[in-house]
Amino acid sequence: MPQLRAQLPFARNFHSLGLRTRVVLCQLPLVSCMLVVTSVFALAEPAMFANPLFTLCLLLHAVLLAACAVVPWERLPERSFQIVPVLDFVLIALLLHAVGRTYSNLMLLLVFPVIWLSVSKFKSRILVAFAGTLATALVPLLAPGGLDAGHLLRLVLLPSVMLAISISVHIIANNMDFQRDQLAVKEAEVRRLLAASREREQLLHAVVDSIDVGLVALDAEGRVTLTNRQQDAFAVRAGTSRDAAPDLQQGRQRIYDGDGVTFLAPESRPVRRAAEKQDVAGQLLWLGEEPQRIAVSATARSIEGQDGDCPGGSVVLFKDVTNQLAELAAKDDFMSGISHELRTPLTSILAYLELALEHPDLPAEVAAHLEVADRNAERLLTLISDFLSASAGTLEIRPEPTDLADVVRAAVQSAAATAAAKDIALDNQVDHELVAAADPARMGQVLDNLLSNAIKYSPAGSTVSIRGWQHAGASVLEVADTGYGMDDADRLRVFDRFFRSSSARRSGIHGTGLGLVVTKEIVERHGGTIDVASALGEGTTFTVTLPAAEGRSSSAATKPEAGSGGLRNRAAT
Repeated sequence: MPQLRAQLPFARNFHSLGLRTRVVLCQLPLVSCMLVVTSVFALAEPAMFANPLFTLCLLLHAVLLAACAVVPWERLPERSFQIVPVLDFVLIALLLHAVGRTYSNLMLLLVFPVIWLSVSKFKSRILVAFAGTLATALVPLLAPGGLDAGHLLRLVLLPSVMLAISISVHIIANNMDFQRDQLAVKEAEVRRLLAASREREQLLHAVVDSIDVGLVALDAEGRVTLTNRQQDAFAVRAGTSRDAAPDLQQGRQRIYDGDGVTFLAPESRPVRRAAEKQDVAGQLLWLGEEPQRIAVSATARSIEGQDGDCPGGSVVLFKDVTNQLAELAAKDDFMSGISHELRTPLTSILAYLELALEHPDLPAEVAAHLEVADRNAERLLTLISDFLSASAGTLEIRPEPTDLADVVRAAVQSAAATAAAKDIALDNQVDHELVAAADPARMGQVLDNLLSNAIKYSPAGSTVSIRGWQHAGASVLEVADTGYGMDDADRLRVFDRFFRSSSARRSGIHGTGLGLVVTKEIVERHGGTIDVASALGEGTTFTVTLPAAEGRSSSAATKPEAGSGGLRNRAAT
């Protein structure tokens, strides 16, 4: 495109002119040469002006130039102006007749009408140019003196040369027309693409300004290329100007870490980290000061470059999570308050149950019933304590060398009645010593939660399996069911506080959404990990990994195959 434009600047300007102006410009080269001829004769042979034919020829050239400028060619039939080069042949022939054979080299003036005709749209332009040249070349032969070899050579050679010039010019003109057409097509395409690009840009700005998430786009060099309206509002809240992202003006913003107190250094802020090609996932920030401060969660992702190797830039998103944090705090306050209120009467109930159980004349059946009530009251008190711990973020762990096989057997025995009521089989494959550094009461709570969930979310007639082994110096427990399962979205949030899967909500199964939260915290406070694998309709598997007790080893060194031998507790058949 730029090369074609550079090659054809005159052509582009010429075709933008009016028709009369273009006709005059086409006639000017011949008129200019006639002025040179006139000047030469005036200096070298002034007697030539006494020749009436010569004077008439000069006058007619002037008249024809004036006609080119005056005649309204655009109102006449199309291409009527092409009569002008034909008249030029007549005037050149008149000039040659006036000056005689001595000045036959003036035939070179024929090149101007030949070129003009060759670039025109006249169908027979090459034939007309050749005929005009041949007729003009015959004029000197009408003068007295006979025909010599020189005159004959000019008669043959001049039309042939002019014919070659006409064909060459015709080819060049057609090529230039083609290039001009191509240029026009490309320019139209460029204009269309520019218009489409502007429309997409306007749409992009409309979309990013309409979302309630702050957006900052960075190029490959880390420079900010785009921010939206919400991000401008965040920048104002942080104390920066409207057109500055709240991470680039060093030291002047009121931006704090997730605790709301620690001032966040510029190099730790999301946009700065994204500019350094770091990924950011859910970084919590506080912007501004009380009472107007807000909490935002920042996420940054790299944009893949065109070559697929080096990043092409980054996008940073800021989401206002002030209300969500307030709701979580309100839930924690509620759970803490209600747990305190419930623990007081439960403590009294447990005390009276203990007194009743100590009565010497208590019938055995009544004692058994009171023991069940006492055991469940103790469990309820433990759950209430867990609610308090979950809201406060603390759980007391007292690790000691513990055989997890005993913990598993106790948990299976506690869950047996519930499993039998739903016709669910409990398959305990931990029939060997499995020692870990653990708090047995807390690990019992972990297994109670995992077995309770597996039983609740499994259909009748299914099986819940418990397996255990040691691997790489760690003790591993696995609780697997073949129940409803979860999709990927629910699986990623299964350890979130108060979260319940969509399948659990649809099935109407009751729960608080805190059991797995407490379970995860217990495992992590032991220095272990808990993982979950699940698929809709295929069941769920929770895997708990704990550090093995120092100086102790287990005979189970590898993971047992599913369905392998071992102690099986069939709660329902």
